[in-house]
Amino acid sequence: MEWLATAIDCLCITVICVRALNMWQLGGYRFDGSKKLKKIFASQSLYGAVNAVVCYFVYFICAVKGYGAGGYVYTVFCVLGAVWFYFAHREKNARTPLKVTKRCIRFLVSLISVSAAVCFGLCAVGRHISYNGVRLTLALMPTAYLLSPPIFIAAAVVVAPIEQAVARIYIEGCKKALDAKTDLIKIGVTGSYGKTGVKNILAAMLAKKYVVYATPKSYNTPQGICIAVSEMPEDVQVFVAEMGARRKGDISRLCEIVKPECAVITGIAAQHLATFGTLQNIMDTKAELTNFVSERGGKSYFNTDNDYCKLMYRDARGKKYRTGVGGECFYRGFGMDAEGSSFSLCFGNGECVDCRTKLLGEHNASNVALAAAVAFGYGVSPREIADAVTSLKPVPHRLELVENQSGITIIDDGYNSNEEGARAALAVLSSFKGRRIVACQGLAEMGDRERDANFALGTEIAKSAEIAVLIGPYADDMREGALSVGMRDSEIFVEKNLSEAQELFAKILRRGDVLLIENDLSDCY
Repeated sequence: MEWLATAIDCLCITVICVRALNMWQLGGYRFDGSKKLKKIFASQSLYGAVNAVVCYFVYFICAVKGYGAGGYVYTVFCVLGAVWFYFAHREKNARTPLKVTKRCIRFLVSLISVSAAVCFGLCAVGRHISYNGVRLTLALMPTAYLLSPPIFIAAAVVVAPIEQAVARIYIEGCKKALDAKTDLIKIGVTGSYGKTGVKNILAAMLAKKYVVYATPKSYNTPQGICIAVSEMPEDVQVFVAEMGARRKGDISRLCEIVKPECAVITGIAAQHLATFGTLQNIMDTKAELTNFVSERGGKSYFNTDNDYCKLMYRDARGKKYRTGVGGECFYRGFGMDAEGSSFSLCFGNGECVDCRTKLLGEHNASNVALAAAVAFGYGVSPREIADAVTSLKPVPHRLELVENQSGITIIDDGYNSNEEGARAALAVLSSFKGRRIVACQGLAEMGDRERDANFALGTEIAKSAEIAVLIGPYADDMREGALSVGMRDSEIFVEKNLSEAQELFAKILRRGDVLLIENDLSDCY
């Protein structure tokens, strides 16, 4: 029975580690940059401490009275406690629940193995401890709960060599598959923001002349690109790969896999500063793509509507092209209404075409111009480019316009956020008629600039909205910013989480309102 109780304790530790696993998975199986993962670890340690106090209290009472059932009473408590911990830390309406992938299963096996080694080791030692004639076999078990964060990390260390081997197999297979397509045009798209949008726009334009395949959704990591390549059709002529990064060297690793001949830089902003540290590090990391391309005689395109991209364009080597007046392509005459945007695209050969798109925001006109410059460079005509622009659809949760049955207009920009993207979204909101409302969770991964950035975001919200619904850990900073430029306290609502905000929406929203959902933060931040 003692060994069965120990096995149950092992499973309980695994259960209370599930939420940490969810956070770790959302953070790309990395331990840096995730505040919520640290909070979960802290909660696990606190739970372990409480568990220890209760355990020793139960053992003390039972041992004093000469009862030997203390360990079993304690085990029942642990099961109930683990269930409580799991549900207490499973956030309501979490956008990205735990995905039970092969990698996740391998980690769980490692976690159970490490937990078992610790638990049964403590049980074996505990068999030699007794008090008042009662053997306290499970007396040391609370130590395992207290050490659940180190157990989690140890499991990650144990499984790391296996994951590295698996990754190498997938990456080598991906490289061979791409290298075998000797005539394949390979284009890499990166930037602090706009990667997915520009990738999709470019793919639609190139599809007027080529058979095009682009990495789906936001597959922009080595694993994501490998999965995308494994699903690539045989007759593809152009492969457009989105490339993401959280630290220096990430883009170089992706370049070694894809080996692009063309680089596209969408824009630079202060995003992921928690891992990059500085804007210069962000620029240097994105330049890994242009450096790779230029060393192999390829060409690079820069969205020089962005000031940091101007600097990158200036310093870039090899064949380089830019958007904006005097560049390969630029837009002019931008206009926007509730149905979308209109503007003209002008090309380096002097030809201009009128465009109409369902995409909202002037920043999307800039994205279209960048993609058009690349497509034009690959032989797609301006008229074909304009036709492609007409058929463009918004990326889900990126300034996606949604009309609901209650007559409320929702601008869903919830996928992510950075300073540039937030300003663009608020500019879109300002163009709408009706009572304008913003629901925002703030800017994450800003490092030392976190408070200042969210304060500034609050000032921008106050200029564009009549009501602000501020959610989560950055709400107070945004509130202070909004108040500093004259927004009234009665116009600001602060909520702890999305569930509370949704309950508030049911009370305050009415027909004719326009609601901007800005930055539904990833669970890991």
